[in-house]
Amino acid sequence: MKQGLVVLIAIFIFASCDSKKTKEATSVTDTKTTTKEKETTIPETIDTIVVYWQTNFDTISKTEAVHIGNDKHQLLLKSYSLNDSAVVRINTGNSPRIYKDIYHNYVTEVILTKDTDTILNTMLTKETFQDSLHIEEFRNYALWGGAEYDFIRSNRLYFKGSFNYPDTDWLIGNRFAIFYRTEKKNQIDSWNYEDIGL
Repeated sequence: MKQGLVVLIAIFIFASCDSKKTKEATSVTDTKTTTKEKETTIPETIDTIVVYWQTNFDTISKTEAVHIGNDKHQLLLKSYSLNDSAVVRINTGNSPRIYKDIYHNYVTEVILTKDTDTILNTMLTKETFQDSLHIEEFRNYALWGGAEYDFIRSNRLYFKGSFNYPDTDWLIGNRFAIFYRTEKKNQIDSWNYEDIGL
């Protein structure tokens, strides 16, 4: 009778252990299912890296003697950064990271003087050329690269200009002219945009 009681207790113990394993297995399965459901419902976060261009406090000036008729004039080209953080480009090509690049606009002052008289004083920025700059990427993100005096003819000063696309070697050149006399004074005509690379 003792043996029967021992066998009965052993069967009872095994039965109770087996039901615990089944409950634990069910619980683990439920937990895994719940975890998977939570993982799929949590939105994936995207890492955004903000890159600011360094501020630039340099001013690049170039003075040239320009002869208009028999008179000698001084042409001053002064270029500098506005440090305005106004050009923002969002680059989503590097998933799962987004790069937010922030750049500064540049300006070139064109000042034509004779002795102490100022004949022309105008400022050139990217916005000056917005209507004639046909590449949308450049209209939105390019930076004004500066101007170089070329020649003078018919009441106009002729220049070569450039726009660069930040963090690339993409450079667009143009030619433009500024009226310095007559009722068209300060009017700018721009043409001949071309990809000049480096």
